[in-house]
Amino acid sequence: MDPFLGLLVLILGLGLLWSSDAWTRSTKLLATALVVLDPLAFVLFGVSGRMGPIEVLVLLAAGVALPVAAAIRLIRTARPTRTP
Repeated sequence: MDPFLGLLVLILGLGLLWSSDAWTRSTKLLATALVVLDPLAFVLFGVSGRMGPIEVLVLLAAGVALPVAAAIRLIRTARPTRTP
């Protein structure tokens, strides 16, 4: 897929997260950190040129596990929102 599309979706998702009243600030910070860590690690390892097959596999596994952990945390801590 196009990396710019992925970046756009990431920014859009984080914007929706931070504009919601369903979570506390600390939960939003944790979810943001969990979702942003993996793409940041790919960039840092890619720039340094130290990407072997093991590193790629670990980052791919983390790319699935970290957002899933963030989603589980958001689901468990969601509070009801008021509808106008």
